[in-house]
Amino acid sequence: MTHVERLAAIRAAMSEQQLDMLVAVHDGSHFIETPNPVFVLSRFKSLGPAAVLLPRDGEPVLIATPAWDVERAQESGLRVIGADDVVDGTIAALDGASGAIGVAGLPFTRLEIGNRVKQALPQASAADEIVFDAAAAKTEDEIANAREATRIAELGYARMLEIARPGMSEDELAVELKCHARSLGAEDNFLLLCAGPRNPAVAPSNGRIMQAGDTLVAEITPSYRGQLAQICRTVTLGPAGDDLKRKYELLVRAMNAGIAAAMPGAPMSAVCRAVNAVLEAQGYGEYCHPPHIRRRGHGLGFGSIRPGDVSLDNDTVLQAGMVFMIHPNQHLPDTGYLLCGEPVLLTAQGAQPLTQRQSALAEIAI
Repeated sequence: MTHVERLAAIRAAMSEQQLDMLVAVHDGSHFIETPNPVFVLSRFKSLGPAAVLLPRDGEPVLIATPAWDVERAQESGLRVIGADDVVDGTIAALDGASGAIGVAGLPFTRLEIGNRVKQALPQASAADEIVFDAAAAKTEDEIANAREATRIAELGYARMLEIARPGMSEDELAVELKCHARSLGAEDNFLLLCAGPRNPAVAPSNGRIMQAGDTLVAEITPSYRGQLAQICRTVTLGPAGDDLKRKYELLVRAMNAGIAAAMPGAPMSAVCRAVNAVLEAQGYGEYCHPPHIRRRGHGLGFGSIRPGDVSLDNDTVLQAGMVFMIHPNQHLPDTGYLLCGEPVLLTAQGAQPLTQRQSALAEIAI
């Protein structure tokens, strides 16, 4: 699918729902689990709140804030209007427009922006499904960007293995990895990284000084041209014990079972069940459910986060072109929290990991 084809699909859905105009709104807060309808329509990652007006017949218009960011916004190829206030700019751009309006993005934007849009467009209907259904499968460009983001993530992991040592703080390591990702072309690197003898979970770095014998867990998630990719890795500072090695191999088997279950036409819940089944067979059924674990992966935005969480309650039907994470990240009573996961592209033949090297427990010699 190309971006032009995606816009055509959105316009076809607008026609079915008898919408003459679609207004997409985003507050500029880019987060891994928050979908961005403005990015879906424009491929523009804004610095501040932004909007796109997509008429059923006619060319789209991008409202960019702050106003001085117009030049960069014009790289989207759309007609751009710079504004200091996204709601005022959107309403001004709509002046004279007639017909039914749909709005996408309100559930995911700041309350102050959402309420003002609702007040200004009281008759507008929700159009989130129109936008995010059309963006469930990635475009050719987004898939290429996901591959590059994955490459950057793997290089970041290699850098982590080079420099992580006892005596280094978690924060020092996190800063090094973020800077390294930027040097490789990433716009950002959403990073969870912590270490300890038995991690209760994965969390942002907190300044702790890493010690010999620690288990270091990291979610490395670069963004490249607005597309995220993530890898989940576990490393020991010093030799790993035999039990830790066995448990990590168990997680890798669980992950591979989930990857094998991810096929076009299958519900996402089947992927989660396949992961859980491997752990349940080894007596860890209790730990496959809250409060120990909620999901086995998730979608990757920033545009659309479809197909959503790899969870038992998600029956989204998988389709070729989807990109998402499969990660049986797991707290086990005998090892603590371990990370293991790959980004995958769903093809007609099944899930294809985007990584060059699969998750494996790494040991840093000290």
